[in-house]
Parts: sequence; structure tokens; C-alpha cells
Amino acid sequence: MSYSKKNVLRGLHFQSKNSQAQIITVTHGKILDVAVDLRRKSRTFGKYVSLIISYMDDFSFYIPKNFAHGFICLSKDCTINYKCSDYRNSNYEKTLNWNDPDINIKWPTTKPILSSKDRDLGLSLKDLVKEKII
Repeated sequence: MSYSKKNVLRGLHFQSKNSQAQIITVTHGKILDVAVDLRRKSRTFGKYVSLIISYMDDFSFYIPKNFAHGFICLSKDCTINYKCSDYRNSNYEKTLNWNDPDINIKWPTTKPILSSKDRDLGLSLKDLVKEKII
């Protein structure tokens, strides 16, 4: 479960090993949810899909393994529940830069509120490939 306030951006997170599929459900508030394809042999590698999800929707977002995931809170606050196919392992948790120009995600703000992890530890898609993280 994750709780955030307006304009807090979380992500783009993924597991470099023991990748997780996830089901995302918003139980309070509204978010812009984003998934980036990190499957190197996929024809959609480096592309993203985004959608707005609210607690009012009767909808959950399925994110397959080997995708990075992130979201930004659009309402005053929001709560997101995750169901994952495997346990989180902090040794393999990585962050893709939320504002990587090669991915060019259309976020609703250019100045989101970021944790130090998301601000300082993010790598570009090119770096992930170059360093053989993905």
C-alpha cells in the first residue's frame, strides 16, 4: 500500500531480478499511473502507457513483469494498493528516471514532489542498457 499527497511522484520503480507483475488499485483519490516496457527484445521497448485511475473507477491496472511503474497523485491525497506476483527484494530494486527524455512521459507537472530515492538514484534508459541492468 502507498499513500501520497498531491503532486507526489513515485517511480519509476522495477526489480532488476525476480521481476514482479503488479495489479494497481486506487482506493482513495486519483492518480496518473505509468508503466514503461523494459523488455529489451520487445517491439515496444522504452515505450510507456499511462492512464488516470480514481477510486471511483471499477478498475485495476495490470502491469506485467519487466515493466517500470510509477504514478503521480492528482488529488489532494491518494492511497494505492499493490498486489505483486513476487516478493520485493530491495537488493534488486531500481529506479528509472521519471523525466528521461528518451521516454518522454507526459506528466501533468514539470516540478513534482520527489523522494530522495526517486530524485537521486534514477538511471536513464540508456544507462540501464549500457550497464546491463536490463
